[in-house]
Amino acid sequence: MHLPKIIATITLLLFCFTNSIAQKDGTIRGTFVDKQGLPADNMVVTLLGPDTLTVIQSGFTDSLGIVEFKGLAYPKGYFVSVDDMGYQPYRSALLSLDETANKVIALPNIILEKGNSKSLKEVTVTQRVPFVVQKVDRTVVNPDALISNAGSSALDVLAKSPGVMVGQNGDIKFKGKSGVTIFIDDKPTYLTGTELENYLKSLPSNAIKQIELMTNPPAKYEAAGNAGVINIVTKRNKLRGLNGNLSLNYGQGRYARTNDNVNLNYNTAKIALFSNISFSQGNTYHDLTIKRHFKNADLSPKSGFEQNTYLKSSSTTYNVKLGMDYYLTEKTTIGITTKGLLSKVKQPRYNKALVTDAAGVLTQTVIADNVELVDFKNGTITANFRHKFDKPDQSLTADLDYVNYNSTIDQRYKNDIFLPDNTNIYKDNQNGHLPAQIHIYAFKSDYTMPLQGNARLDLGVKTSYTTTDNNAIYTITQDNITKENNNLSNHFLYNEWINAAYINYSKSFKKLDIQAGLRFEDTRLQGKQLGNPVKPYAEFNNDYNGFFPTVYLSYKLDSLGTQNFNLSYGKRVDRPFYKDLNPFSSPLDQYTFYEGNPYLKPTFAHNFSLSHNYGELLTTNLSYSYTKDRINETIEIKNGIYYSRPGNIGASHQYTLSVQSKFNLVKWLTTIIYSEVSYTQFKSKLYTQTLNSKGTYWYINANNIIQLSKQWSAEVSGMYMTPSVDAQFTIGQFGYMSVGLQKSVLKDKGTLKFNLSDVFFTNQIRGRINNLDLTDANWYGPTDSRVASLTFSYRFGNNTNKKAKYNGSGSESEQGRVKM
Repeated sequence: MHLPKIIATITLLLFCFTNSIAQKDGTIRGTFVDKQGLPADNMVVTLLGPDTLTVIQSGFTDSLGIVEFKGLAYPKGYFVSVDDMGYQPYRSALLSLDETANKVIALPNIILEKGNSKSLKEVTVTQRVPFVVQKVDRTVVNPDALISNAGSSALDVLAKSPGVMVGQNGDIKFKGKSGVTIFIDDKPTYLTGTELENYLKSLPSNAIKQIELMTNPPAKYEAAGNAGVINIVTKRNKLRGLNGNLSLNYGQGRYARTNDNVNLNYNTAKIALFSNISFSQGNTYHDLTIKRHFKNADLSPKSGFEQNTYLKSSSTTYNVKLGMDYYLTEKTTIGITTKGLLSKVKQPRYNKALVTDAAGVLTQTVIADNVELVDFKNGTITANFRHKFDKPDQSLTADLDYVNYNSTIDQRYKNDIFLPDNTNIYKDNQNGHLPAQIHIYAFKSDYTMPLQGNARLDLGVKTSYTTTDNNAIYTITQDNITKENNNLSNHFLYNEWINAAYINYSKSFKKLDIQAGLRFEDTRLQGKQLGNPVKPYAEFNNDYNGFFPTVYLSYKLDSLGTQNFNLSYGKRVDRPFYKDLNPFSSPLDQYTFYEGNPYLKPTFAHNFSLSHNYGELLTTNLSYSYTKDRINETIEIKNGIYYSRPGNIGASHQYTLSVQSKFNLVKWLTTIIYSEVSYTQFKSKLYTQTLNSKGTYWYINANNIIQLSKQWSAEVSGMYMTPSVDAQFTIGQFGYMSVGLQKSVLKDKGTLKFNLSDVFFTNQIRGRINNLDLTDANWYGPTDSRVASLTFSYRFGNNTNKKAKYNGSGSESEQGRVKM
């Protein structure tokens, strides 16, 4: 395997634990408003040292325009600085902290002047937002800190985030664990696998403000996601009038693709209108080869089965978001948001399998010429309410959601079996019609109350009700006679009701920040298989509940907050995807079937983490996770038939050590390296086998950003991962190198970027399937990973300040469990 040379050995780890002798519990607090007195929220504010060049801390203003810097040394002087495109630059007078009257400085309201094109041209911003900021309960990634992120997609940004791995089919792992929950503005991404990949590719990186990585999310978040939560926070335009941005993309691998997006906002003093429209169309392929070697009881060869499936997928997707916020008063906002998604996918599969005897002599050839047509529709409507009280940080929010999914899958299968002399000994045609509907009703409300002594209390409740209706109607045609295929036909109904409540407390001391929360969730579900003349009626009920605690401790080692230790614990749950609970069988050929599992149990995980930060130079993390009943793909060979279905893995343990570093060897070169070593063990009863798999892998991701000039930049990035164990599967080593070139155009309002991914075509997955009864199996599946793409993005609009729109939703985790 030709691995990218850019993937280098991690630099020597240096632990420099130093303590300042100065006092370190000083605080500077400021409130930023515009000329109308409206909060300047979601704005970067920087705290500078007395030389006006050293960045001491940086942070974002909250919904009331408030920012607070804590744990500051005194006696010492500081400056508060703002460089934001929506406002004129601001820098305070020298603020002197001392141990008498000025231990805490609360600035009066700071009124910011609106920005204009002339003044923006004259400003040279010298302070840059840190790429990674470690908070007590999450790691915050600022994509704008990487020049190369401009013009890319949300998926590209995720792949460059520390600890995030993006697989071939858009599957996302966090710290080596699957089961991560993805949110956008605390809302679900709706999709999984390839559909999630396409959706994230349609979201331009220039619309992303932050990415929040949470291995142990606070109690405010649903307990779903045993690997944690990744929340993508989008930018909120502060400009009145008409504003927006446009992104156009064309990519060419073996097949062509495009992802285009336009974002429009129109704002007045009382109303904010916002919209996002995206279109994607693409073709890709998956060339999958699976080899199975069957053995006798004495382990001698019995027979062989080599299957190749070439899948070419063509998809067209439209995604629309429309919303309005109405400001009843300066403190009360109501809003409504609607979303719609239309997706049509055509997947022709040509499948050829060779059956051999013990000596390897061909006995049969199995041909399956299949076509699958998928029509997927999603509609969402959200009504929200937000009220800010007179007391800073005190607020009440409420969200009411209705979500509907409709999908129709039409399958056409042509099956033939030939002898070595091409005599056709079996022939049939099977047609499948699979309509499905999912309805989600959800309500949630959150209340935040500040307490004395830098403390805060959060309370909230949520209830959701979900119904699914899945039907499968199959017919089989043999000898020109068509009849129902009751072996595959079925009708499955599922209802689920989840009620939850939480409480969360946080407090800041001189050098210590603490946060503790407790969430309770109660789940009640019922499933019915209506049956047919071949399959009997069956139903199941399950009720379960639990408490999900979270605890965080953060200790600052110095007054600048450069060095700190963080300790956290959280309990998580993963509920099955609705589609995985569907018991239907879907054939690939006469010897291969994919099935659901209505008896899946929820996954429970306990996650522990200890980390140390030394600014952006070095972050080290040691974590441990224990997972019970993890939901994973499982494979069973029964009478020579291959069944793939989701199942529960009894217990798994994972120990991970990770290191991240950002440094500049020379002024024009920025290098960011993330690496982790992880040991994983799985133990479970698996069909007729006992699973006891374990292994250690090493993963490294390196990004090199080269600033060629003011308008030109380049990037060379790469990734490599050694062989790894994932329950029943052993994944082979793989890696890639990608290169990119970017130029700012149209007076820096536009960006043109060329990118070539997987230069050496090495990002291809192969592996082995373990714990099969008297069977050895392995696979290799190349995809269209080497793609040359050209992206143009352009922003436009007026330069007058506005209020920020509110993003709220009450059905995050339910929508995130929908699988296409």
